[in-house]
Amino acid sequence: MPPHGDRILPHTHVLLRLPSGVPKILRISPDTTISLGKFGSFPSNALLHRPYNLTYDILDNNAGLRVVPSEEVTRDILGGGVPGDATPVTTGNADESHYDLSYANGATTPGGEEEVMRTNRLTVDNASSQTLSWEEIEELKKTAGNSGKDLIQKLLAGHNAIDQKTPFSLQKYTLRKASKFLRRFSVHRLTVSALTDYLPTTKEPYKFLEMRNHHLALMLSLANVVYGGRYLVIDETGGLLVAALAERLGILSAPPASSSSSGDDAAAEEAVAAEPEQKKRKLDTPPPSRNTITLIHANEQPNLSLLTNFDYDANSPPLSHPLYTHLKTLTWLQLLAPSEDLTLIPPPTCTPEELTALKPGKRSAYYRKLRRWQKVSTTVADAREGSYDAVLVAAHISAPGVLKAVVPLVKGSGQVVVYTPSLEQATELSDLYSSVRRTAWIQKNNNEAQNNNASENGGKSEDWNDETPDPTQMLAPTVHRVNMRQYQVLPGRTHPVMTSRGGAEGFVFHGTRVLPVSGKVDARGAFASQKKKRKVATETTEADNVAAAASESSDAASASASATPA
Repeated sequence: MPPHGDRILPHTHVLLRLPSGVPKILRISPDTTISLGKFGSFPSNALLHRPYNLTYDILDNNAGLRVVPSEEVTRDILGGGVPGDATPVTTGNADESHYDLSYANGATTPGGEEEVMRTNRLTVDNASSQTLSWEEIEELKKTAGNSGKDLIQKLLAGHNAIDQKTPFSLQKYTLRKASKFLRRFSVHRLTVSALTDYLPTTKEPYKFLEMRNHHLALMLSLANVVYGGRYLVIDETGGLLVAALAERLGILSAPPASSSSSGDDAAAEEAVAAEPEQKKRKLDTPPPSRNTITLIHANEQPNLSLLTNFDYDANSPPLSHPLYTHLKTLTWLQLLAPSEDLTLIPPPTCTPEELTALKPGKRSAYYRKLRRWQKVSTTVADAREGSYDAVLVAAHISAPGVLKAVVPLVKGSGQVVVYTPSLEQATELSDLYSSVRRTAWIQKNNNEAQNNNASENGGKSEDWNDETPDPTQMLAPTVHRVNMRQYQVLPGRTHPVMTSRGGAEGFVFHGTRVLPVSGKVDARGAFASQKKKRKVATETTEADNVAAAASESSDAASASASATPA
């Protein structure tokens, strides 16, 4: 039996792919009816506790679903003009061989003549080729059964130019009618990759910065995102970057709740309700120190609307979800100027006697404010301490100012990754951290150190009006461009897809955090190889030996001369 994660559980979001290829995200709730518009409706209980990646036919009269075997699905896609398990339609000179995609050369017709693969050169296909009127087609939509297959068969039979079509054009015609009338869909697990492909069909591209799957994959790879790390994120895509990061860390989905665990939770709640008031007032457990995501946002509340597709609501987060403890949020004001933020002002302390004298409502409000202050102050202190493994940025705001504030929070050899929709923004960051800028920055600091006292420079505060970052804090700035083209893969017709979505191409800036050494560093001389170093050392040793031997001989000669009588 597969694990619970491989089956559709109640109150989970799934991705339905309709015959037309359009994706649709639905939340499967028990005892409800799911409507797919013109494709029909079915009870939601027919999908619960079934495996993912299955294809279903919607039965007539809301009778439920039928699991379509994989052989039938493959035959419908690659087998030509026969939908499902229906028999081939023969009209005029059309025979079964015309529905195959390929047949051997030298095939002969019933008259003994050699048959040649037909082309569309003499094909006349217009509205008059279909003998069925639109009134008859609308009536067949209501009466035809077999999940729309009977309607497709009658459309093929009513086409008087079906025998003129080539195998390729016949298959395209059949698939086009199937995508319009066949009541069939497939169910897939909702992942970040599937959500990224789904967003362009429902949202404006600028809301998620026109980010694609290959951009997310490149960012996670360059940032070296692994389980157990601490990561700083600036996300203005509605939570898409946070979702990708959480999926890589294994904290995106909540564990499936069983009946036994729900019973234990109910018993625990009853036990807590029976405890005295003083024992029920407990502070939140300390947040984890590893495998965490810290999100910096500009508004009062972070925009994480896309995380609702993964059963996490930032306004009222569920306690059982891993993101409740592993996702920390704070504002720019709390990070840069915590003394000016009102939420960091501690609540007034109360003695036990004063708490006892308070009314239950005011006492609950006091504990609620105390817990909120402790959570926010702990998050701010942890963020200002830094030592993050990497920082990932995908935001509308100016990237140089963002990096000036967050790069010092990354530990040595940590990674800095920034996504920008345009090339100009990425090249600007690359120029700000170039070697020329770094040399000029070092010379400027050396000149200021010579003109001013070290104590005055040490007490100088950071000027946030100047968005120029410190170029000595990052090495190897690189701009990456990823281009992924979609291909159509079919027998004899594999080629790039000629129509694709436009928009921004997207670029990724990457750099490595370094800790600049304090003081002036001078490096002079040319680099010498190890072979040259050994040769110089050998020559020096031989010269020293010759000099020592000459010194000993001269000393011996002088000693013998002094010993000779006058």
